[in-house]
Amino acid sequence: MLRLPCQSVTFKNLEVKMKKYGLLFMAGICLVVLVFGHLHWKNMSQAAGIEGKKAEERIKEKEKEEREALIQSLKPENNKQQALIDYLHYKSLTQDKVIVSLMGSNGTSGTGASNSSNSWAGRLEKSLRSDRDELETLGFINHGQEGYSTKDLLEGKKIDAVIHDNPDLVIFENPLINNQYQSISLEQTEKDLKNIMSKLQKELPNAKILIISPNPVANSKTENSLELNYLDYINASERVIKNNKWTYMNSMNGIEKKLKEENMRLADILTNDNVHPNDQGHNIWFEVLDEYFKLK
Repeated sequence: MLRLPCQSVTFKNLEVKMKKYGLLFMAGICLVVLVFGHLHWKNMSQAAGIEGKKAEERIKEKEKEEREALIQSLKPENNKQQALIDYLHYKSLTQDKVIVSLMGSNGTSGTGASNSSNSWAGRLEKSLRSDRDELETLGFINHGQEGYSTKDLLEGKKIDAVIHDNPDLVIFENPLINNQYQSISLEQTEKDLKNIMSKLQKELPNAKILIISPNPVANSKTENSLELNYLDYINASERVIKNNKWTYMNSMNGIEKKLKEENMRLADILTNDNVHPNDQGHNIWFEVLDEYFKLK
């Protein structure tokens, strides 16, 4: 009978030990679960990371393929009648920088506009940059000089300045208003035009050159000391341009057409001198150019 208390103590000790071992066992199981859970999570994360990298690589490869396809579609060799905006886009995709150089007289310099951003040149620059993402860094260099004739462009070394730009596109406003005003003969005007184009083509064999006429003027039939009016200079220059198959846009005709469509008078878009375009005139001139740039 005296042994019962000792047995009771033994059972209690055993019970305590069993609980202790049970807790240790459960802790061990939890630890194993945590370890394997961590390893599983790590493996899943690594797998997800690998899959993410593969997905990123696939996206990059697709973008590369799409870019290459775009380049091929815009390649000038594959587009004989390519729009100028597409030509500039192609250049932006295949070289570090794209340069557009402007050369001409009052119209190019922005005479008549309230500020440079309202001139046709300023508006065109803004439009080209916003038209395609790749053209945001387009270089636009304006060599327009107020009062210059074709003779002045040659003697004032404006041709050399344009060549120094190494442009991809040259926009050459033929300064016929000043040639007529200064009574430069048609023969000399034609000779100057040939010399200007010869020099540009020789020194810039890979550049596109667009010749544009000046704007319409109110006194287009008024004769100078040689008994020649503004239209005589326009027509004579166009004959030379056509014979040499140079790229040309008649700004005068384009502006007059828009005036007719919008039921406007020429006087509405010229400054008080009836020669130079005002802000509205420069805007219409820009619209004509903008449409030409997108025309194939």
